[in-house]
Amino acid sequence: HHPTDHIPLLLRFWSLGGEEDNIPFNWRDEVERVKNTTALGLDDTIQLEPPLGYVENYTPELLPGVQSTTELLPSEEGEKYPRLRKIYETPSGQLQTIVVQTEDWLYDQDVHLFDDYNIPRLKEPLIKDEKDIPCLKYLLGEPTEQQLIEFRERARYLREQAERLGVLLDGGWSALGDAVMWLCGMERVLYGQTDCPQFIEKVLDAVFEWEMRRIEWLLEEGIDVMVHMAWYEGTDFWTPKNYRKMLKLRLMAMIEKVHAHGVKFRYIISRGWKPLIKDFLEMGIDCLAGVDPVQDKIDLREIKREIGGQICLMGGLNSAVMLNLWSEEQIRNAVREAVEILSPGGGAILFPVDAIFNNTPWEKVEILIDQWRKMW
Repeated sequence: HHPTDHIPLLLRFWSLGGEEDNIPFNWRDEVERVKNTTALGLDDTIQLEPPLGYVENYTPELLPGVQSTTELLPSEEGEKYPRLRKIYETPSGQLQTIVVQTEDWLYDQDVHLFDDYNIPRLKEPLIKDEKDIPCLKYLLGEPTEQQLIEFRERARYLREQAERLGVLLDGGWSALGDAVMWLCGMERVLYGQTDCPQFIEKVLDAVFEWEMRRIEWLLEEGIDVMVHMAWYEGTDFWTPKNYRKMLKLRLMAMIEKVHAHGVKFRYIISRGWKPLIKDFLEMGIDCLAGVDPVQDKIDLREIKREIGGQICLMGGLNSAVMLNLWSEEQIRNAVREAVEILSPGGGAILFPVDAIFNNTPWEKVEILIDQWRKMW
């Protein structure tokens, strides 16, 4: 919240699968991406994943005592697509999940443990009741010594590159509500908050204990910001009462741990968070990423007035709708309005929510960047 020479503009890139890639530079490598974005005058960060990280497609099969098999099953009567069944064998027993293998399935004959692709295709969630939790703890295990060595070597390299390029070193991502949604399925979480809250709490405890260890490894490596993904933590998925009962206290413990090391906490949530504003302030969130005036219909003036002096607001623009459907004039007007509203007094980062996808028309991104430059 100090004065700046310009409001930062950060673009996050993400693949929706397929061969199409309209992004005109190497964005999949952390360091190469930052070299290219900063060459355009943009702002960026380098992300350090903990060992067994979400983004690198976490594979419990690498953990001691865990083995898996995957089997293709025929489609159920009256349905079009076959099913994929994945079984994990652990010292405490067996876990099983089944998904529908639609035409756009990305992972061949595999089912990832943590993945949005599972949720709309889920026939049977991995974690169904309390007897599955001892098995789950084996999937949320400790990295091997070799994995820790490799993680620390990469941490040193990325920290050196962040310092050289003049950007922050992000750590992440951590998760609570998102991880529980992937493990239990959306229906189980939505109903379970009321029907079997003790079960949901126990799954959250298992994930929380694991996340606190992962956060510790990141803090030891000197990150600047801890990033927590909370796409499934808004009030579309949790009642405010259950958010406060089941998520808030665990999040506060995470934030206190991070703040004790002098590190900031960035919270990524793009829908259904307005009823939780008071909670965000009480928890001590430093940066709220996902302020979307289009898909979440956020009033930027209202949010700037309410919390803009206490929490850094990251967003102000939409990506998927704005950069695919809007005209050049509409895009320029949106950028102009976001900068004029969010930049006074600092505490804001311009960010098209949620990401620049690989199939986004790049000429629309260039319009966004050009208008942002004109606002300096």
